[in-house]
Amino acid sequence: MQPLPIFEPSGVTMPERVQPISASMTASSIRALQMYSFRSEGGGPFQDYLVAQPRAEKVIEEQLFDALAEAKIWTSRVAMHLDSETRKRLFRQLDVLHNAEDWDQRDKTVNLESYQSLVRAIIHHSIDCRPSLALMPSGNLLAQWRDGNDKLTVEFVPGNRLRWLVQSHTEEGPERASGTSPLERLRTVLAPYGAERWFDGR
Repeated sequence: MQPLPIFEPSGVTMPERVQPISASMTASSIRALQMYSFRSEGGGPFQDYLVAQPRAEKVIEEQLFDALAEAKIWTSRVAMHLDSETRKRLFRQLDVLHNAEDWDQRDKTVNLESYQSLVRAIIHHSIDCRPSLALMPSGNLLAQWRDGNDKLTVEFVPGNRLRWLVQSHTEEGPERASGTSPLERLRTVLAPYGAERWFDGR
């Protein structure tokens, strides 16, 4: 009696995405694939094959690099409307917000549309005073301007929309006001609270 083969011949040719290891393959290409061992039908020695697997989620460093590159490339397209110091400051702030050593896997990289809204607000309203920036769990940018103990906080929402919060201290006590508005109306809606002190340093 002939021994049963380990695999029944199927007549199906080996797919292109399954290939034997060759000496010409680089270490990086081998790491990008998963290695399996198959026994020949005749019961001979194992042959190692590389089987291409769906690419896993990008590692954190790649995610951060891609997000920064996307934001900076877009900035280069509107660079003629920004002074060099503003561009450098924005890039420094983005780099700090996407520091791989401090990154939590649950965080999201900056939402490009949110960043675009911030830059458009700076250009459209000729904002001279640069805010501090924070990154929200959603990936939206949160900007904050200070004037003494008073604060203006703005979340830049995709679609050129804004959510803002003013916190002021008066003789009668602390006051708070908040709202949402289109990007183009930011100065108008903040006029009662002294928009110039946030944006113009006056």
